[in-house]
Amino acid sequence: MLQTSFIGLDAVRFITHVIFAASILLFAIGLSSDASVVARRPLGLTAMAALALWPLAAFALSRALMPDAPTNDSGWTIFGYVSLLVPAAAGLVAAAQIARSDTVPSPWRWAPLWVLGAYALAWAVPQIIFVTVRPESIQGFADLLQMLGSLASLSGTLGLGILAIVLAAQQKPESVDIYRSA
Repeated sequence: MLQTSFIGLDAVRFITHVIFAASILLFAIGLSSDASVVARRPLGLTAMAALALWPLAAFALSRALMPDAPTNDSGWTIFGYVSLLVPAAAGLVAAAQIARSDTVPSPWRWAPLWVLGAYALAWAVPQIIFVTVRPESIQGFADLLQMLGSLASLSGTLGLGILAIVLAAQQKPESVDIYRSA
């Protein structure tokens, strides 16, 4: 959300990407193997690292392509498709690995997949609207489309972040050895 407030300031965009990457990598690696949301499994770590580092890589690539390539260049088209595919695939693998790990309690381990579904819905609904509605009527859907995008974004950042804080703050009951008397 900071990025849309400071359009044109590359430093703010870079800082938000670094903060995002650091937070995702912290969830992936954890402070201990028990604190890692993917239980430090290689596939989960790789997927979360790709998800974390992609915005920084895309930022650098877009800056590298910008001065030399016009907007109708095929390089930009390929970059656009890769920019959709890499985070979607990494997010799907990471969410599946979180769901498979035993680190996050049972109903909440599915939350990243729910958020991924919200992102997919927020992406699919505008596509359907653009195909089915006449061009002169699309402006009437602008508020709905903006609301869908904001809800999906907030569910991913604030929703999962708040859920992680609440789950981390819960006390885990320590097991106590009980000796039976004979």
